[in-house]
Amino acid sequence: MGSDLETSDPTNGYKPGMDGITSLLSAIVNSSLSAIVNSSDDAIISKTLDGIITSWNPAAEKMFGYMAAEAIGQSIRLIIPPERQAEEDYVLERIRRGERVDHFETIRQTKDGRRLNISLTVSPVRDAEGSVVGASKIARDITFQKQMEREREAARQQLAEALAGRDEFIAVAAHELRNPLNVLTLLWRLMDRTLDRASTRSERSLFEKSRAQLARLSSLLDRLLDVTRIRSGAFDLYRENFDLSALIREVTSRFAIENSAIPISLQLEPRIEGTWDRLRIDQVVTNLVSNAIKYGLENPIAIGAFRNGDHAMITVRDEGIGISPENLNRIFERFERITASSKSEGLGMGLWITKQIVEAHGGTVLAESALGKGSIFIVRLPFDR
Repeated sequence: MGSDLETSDPTNGYKPGMDGITSLLSAIVNSSLSAIVNSSDDAIISKTLDGIITSWNPAAEKMFGYMAAEAIGQSIRLIIPPERQAEEDYVLERIRRGERVDHFETIRQTKDGRRLNISLTVSPVRDAEGSVVGASKIARDITFQKQMEREREAARQQLAEALAGRDEFIAVAAHELRNPLNVLTLLWRLMDRTLDRASTRSERSLFEKSRAQLARLSSLLDRLLDVTRIRSGAFDLYRENFDLSALIREVTSRFAIENSAIPISLQLEPRIEGTWDRLRIDQVVTNLVSNAIKYGLENPIAIGAFRNGDHAMITVRDEGIGISPENLNRIFERFERITASSKSEGLGMGLWITKQIVEAHGGTVLAESALGKGSIFIVRLPFDR
């Protein structure tokens, strides 16, 4: 039994040598490569250093319309438009130097004359000694992608033109409305001076309400004009040295008169002097305090200002409805409001304008919030810009 086991051989005595194994592996690799080439969606073409086609896969037949029998033996210039013939000279020159051409975008022509946007990758083919003897080309049809890019660019251009037209209309309309509004403001001031002190409380109330609406209309026009100024690049800063804490007290006092039922606390360093645009920083603080009042549910509001290194910091905190995470990322965009369900009136531009003003000063503004837990807005203004 031992002898039988020792002499049994499942290969029947066949012992392949290294040459046989190498040949077998080479055949397997060549077969696999052939299958990949034939099943590829990209045109895979090989050619000599003179540009004569030596192989042409099924995808090349489908892409360019020439059958393999028609293409093989012909010059690759067969599919190159007349005005792009110099490209082939460039590609062949690089291949002769042993260089690869990656993702070269160009135009190629089909048998029926159609033009295709093509992305080419061309690699040198070497013989056993390492000499360059030809080239392998992979061509991908990117006509659809290019068409989509052109359509997106056309849509972007149309949108830009529409926005420019809209901004121009807003600017013209706002300026046209400004003139009668100025007259109305003057008339209201004259009426205030001449109003009989014996007027009834209801008459006085109606007058104050109408004046408040006039002020609101004026504010809306200012915001519309700010939008057009910012978009047109005419948003200039007029810097001056002033005390930021004093400005915040001034802004807060204006709100305190009209919103006496809402507790507003201040935590301000005594003097925070810097060089900024006073009117624009007033606008920033006004916008933030106004929002805190709108969405604060009449809960306390805390306003702070302090130095932090080379920046002045302003914080406005409320205990109101808060902002959801999905809205927090877009509240500083144009025409966005903190909550669509809010009954508070507004164009949704206050925070966007605030951001533009702060960034024009080289600063930043951000918000932290959670639904039902209120919000805090934080402004950082550099002292030296």
